[in-house]
Amino acid sequence: MSDGIIRNYISREIIRDRAVALDNETPLLEEGILDSLALLRLVVFIQEQFGIVVEDVEIVPENFASVEAISRYIDSRGDRASRLGAT
Repeated sequence: MSDGIIRNYISREIIRDRAVALDNETPLLEEGILDSLALLRLVVFIQEQFGIVVEDVEIVPENFASVEAISRYIDSRGDRASRLGAT
């Protein structure tokens, strides 16, 4: 469920180029879609949208490599994040 929210945010706010195809497996870091500033903007969005605190030690490539990885990370944070993201 969170994957659609994350994919839409990245497409709308970070990529902004409609010619760039983004799916759940697109390597965000390897493709240069997420640079350091975009990653910080995404972390703020996740915190606000899903009501979780993303700790500095959690901002690692494994958690932000793709939309799927981000969604898994959010889901791992518990039911509260999933419920808030669904609203």
